[in-house]
Amino acid sequence: MSYLSTGVLNKHPNTIISLIELVNLDPSITVKIRVKVINWSDGATITDTEFTLHPNTLINFLVFLVNSDLGVKAEKYEIRYHTSHDLQVFINSYGVDNLRANQEGNTVLFKSLNTITKTAFNLGDSGPSTGSVTSL
Repeated sequence: MSYLSTGVLNKHPNTIISLIELVNLDPSITVKIRVKVINWSDGATITDTEFTLHPNTLINFLVFLVNSDLGVKAEKYEIRYHTSHDLQVFINSYGVDNLRANQEGNTVLFKSLNTITKTAFNLGDSGPSTGSVTSL
C-alpha cells in the first residue's frame, strides 16, 4: 500500500488536461487505485476517484485543469495516488493541451513520485467516486 504525490505543479500555460495513466502489470492480482487532483490555486479538489484495475490493465484518465463550464482554472495543481498493492503498478501523469500534446514541465513519471503519509493524502477528504476497467 502506497500514498504518492506529484508535488505541486505549476501548470504550463497551454496545459488544459492532466492525462493520468494507471497500469496494473500483475497477471493475477486486482488493484485499487484512488486518484485525487487538487487545485492549489483555490484549494478545491477537482476529482477524487477510485479505480479497480484488473490484471494486465491499462487505463487513461483525463482530468480537466481548465474548464469554464465546470468552473475549474488550476494554475497550480497536485495529483495524489493511493494504491492497494505496490507490485507491478505504474502511474504516470502528463499535462497536455487540447490536442493531447505533452506540455513541458507537466509530466511526472512513476519514478519521480513522492511518498506521502496517509494523513497528507486525506487532507480535504470528501471520499472517492468509483470507476472500473476490466481489460486492455
